[in-house]
Amino acid sequence: MVIEYTIECLEEDTPIRGNALVSGDDDTDKAAEDALIDELTRNEWAWCLVKVTATAKVGKYTFTGVDYLGCCSYANEADFKAGGCWDDMKEQALDDLKETLELAFERGQIACGILEGL
Repeated sequence: MVIEYTIECLEEDTPIRGNALVSGDDDTDKAAEDALIDELTRNEWAWCLVKVTATAKVGKYTFTGVDYLGCCSYANEADFKAGGCWDDMKEQALDDLKETLELAFERGQIACGILEGL
């Protein structure tokens, strides 16, 4: 079975103000927040929610597992993938995919049991 991974940069609902930096210096925090807000007008990766999906096709069925990481700030997708989060998120999405497959298998066994009883 082949596992394919995709990455999505989604809009972050958490506000930048009060969440981007907590340095203890209000002026430093505000300057960093202002810079992120400005950058966000040109770069969706400046403040985003990252979604990684692991997908497996089994016959005619497609199964997925996902992982999310919020309040991210990167230059671009390549910058995100260069860090350790990409590998960690693929592992988490794969774990979620395995749980999805296990649940599908259990439901299939139950369905087979029901059919045998008919």
